[in-house]
Amino acid sequence: MREADGLWEMMGHVSAQPVQDYDPDDPVEIMRVLPGRYHEQFLADYDAAASSARRSEQYHQLHQTLRLWRLRAVAYSDPDFESRLEEARSVAGDGTPIQDVVSDWAERVTAARRRRAAGRVTRSSSKARR
Repeated sequence: MREADGLWEMMGHVSAQPVQDYDPDDPVEIMRVLPGRYHEQFLADYDAAASSARRSEQYHQLHQTLRLWRLRAVAYSDPDFESRLEEARSVAGDGTPIQDVVSDWAERVTAARRRRAAGRVTRSSSKARR
């Protein structure tokens, strides 16, 4: 028996197929973590982002959508999420309204909504405004 044959026997049946890496942004993984009441909303957002991704300039939006939903899934699945959200909402009135700090806030919000509706939100455009 050759040495290579013995090594092959020790390894058993090994497949040449690659091992699939864990990807937390995988839609299947997001659905697994996400509470059921959010599935419909996630699937609608995912479908819209996947459709947009057919255009090369919109491909990044699919990644952003999956990443945001992964983070939401983690937050929404936390048993204390609802109580923490209510607590945050109840104390939010103690701060300074953004309109008092950023004088052109309304115009920025309107412009961002237009970009989003047109599907043109990019990291570089948001960084350029800062």
